[in-house]
Amino acid sequence: MAKKYTSKGHVTKSAGRFGTRYGRRDRKQVANIEEKMRKEHVCNVCARPTVKRAGTGMWKCYKCGHTFAGGAYSPTTPVGRTVQRIVKKAIEEVE
Repeated sequence: MAKKYTSKGHVTKSAGRFGTRYGRRDRKQVANIEEKMRKEHVCNVCARPTVKRAGTGMWKCYKCGHTFAGGAYSPTTPVGRTVQRIVKKAIEEVE
């Protein structure tokens, strides 16, 4: 298990590789973005938490092989969720 503390305080998450460079705020932002990017994401097709980032904006489910476009750091973006909601409403109105 990783150490929680060093002799000088908390161990920074993934941004610890930067050392003291780039400033505290920037390192914290990078760590938060990378934490969200690397967490388990659920596939829309097979509903399993096996979606991983394949490239910038490209996401792939390693269980069913479904590849789709999304945000740079997360499979869905706030704008994408809004569009999905609008499309879903439009489909319900037609039926």
